[in-house]
Amino acid sequence: MPDGRELLGTLLRHESKTNTYKFALVRALNDLAVEHPFLPDRDVIVPLRRVAQRWLVSYWPFVGEREVMQGSRPVRDGVRRQDLSFRPALTQLRQAWEELPYTRSHPADGALLLAAYRADRGGLSPELASLTRQTLTVIAHAVRQPVRYAGPGGAHGLFGAPVPVASLTGTPLPGSSPHEPAFVVPAVLWQALLDLSLWVEALCLQQWSLFVEGVEQTPRVTRGEVFTLLTETPEARVPLTWERNQVRLLMLEGRPFTCPWTARPLSMETFDLDHLIPVSVHPFTCPWTARPLSMETFDLDHLIPVSVHPINELWNLVPSDPQHNMHVKRARIPASARLQKAVPILARTYAAYGGSPGLSDSLQRDVRGRFGRPLPALELAAEVVRLGETVARARNVPRY
Repeated sequence: MPDGRELLGTLLRHESKTNTYKFALVRALNDLAVEHPFLPDRDVIVPLRRVAQRWLVSYWPFVGEREVMQGSRPVRDGVRRQDLSFRPALTQLRQAWEELPYTRSHPADGALLLAAYRADRGGLSPELASLTRQTLTVIAHAVRQPVRYAGPGGAHGLFGAPVPVASLTGTPLPGSSPHEPAFVVPAVLWQALLDLSLWVEALCLQQWSLFVEGVEQTPRVTRGEVFTLLTETPEARVPLTWERNQVRLLMLEGRPFTCPWTARPLSMETFDLDHLIPVSVHPFTCPWTARPLSMETFDLDHLIPVSVHPINELWNLVPSDPQHNMHVKRARIPASARLQKAVPILARTYAAYGGSPGLSDSLQRDVRGRFGRPLPALELAAEVVRLGETVARARNVPRY
């Protein structure tokens, strides 16, 4: 087996390509390595489903109102083929997403849809969740192509043929089902992704942009335009209404919460507003009449910022001081000393989540999917901090 760095260079720069699938495959594996950096030093079993989820995000900018072709469109049997076999399905999904009242057309919003879909807490309508699932199935079928033709040694020479997880040898990604189709990433390649994540991302983006610039299409697309689309980050947020309501209920029950970054106690406070409509009107009839008006003095902060990697799993959502979250932390990850100091506070937050009938099951499902096993509150806090440190280093995230 060649060195992992040599494999990456071959995959991205030297192998023949008819579309951008190989770039997308390497980029997806790079993201997954950062998401799961603490696996044993063995070959890693990656479900097609997990790669398909990352492809949904990567290809989202290239479908919709303005199509950007990702390869040639040959004519076979008198029919012009798609550059992406899943383009119609992903286009339909993007259109359905952009019809929602809280969304707009943005090239990075596929990440927000995926975060809501993976959280599976009612953030998407049943119809949109079903359409997302169908689209991911179509994309997963397309993933088989680069898995088959990547690397030396002929067909399936590098990753092997996709077969059920249970029949493969290696360490499955957390949350893998024994019966879902998957392939094996050699340990040397996975370790190279962990060691070189930032540079692998940069090379993927460069080679992807150069390739699409050379694709014949009207209007012509420049490498700069492709790079911009690939590197857009979400500007909006999926409403976390359910999660906020659950934390609010805990506060009303008297559960104390503390901002992990400022150590400031968080609570619900009551503010009186002068009203413009008589108090005889029902206070919920109009927003101007509420007296008293309950206002939360907390934000639900993404410990790993949305702009770095949108994750709506509960371990990544912690109540925090809104002023600090909006004006100090923003899209950064706290420095090592601040993260370590926050461990006891994070542990108390997770313990409160675990004691909530509404939050407990969701928290444990999210923890098992990310870390591979249930974790007590203090151990979970330590693992979350360790993951935050790894993501910050791997992607050169600003610290404070």
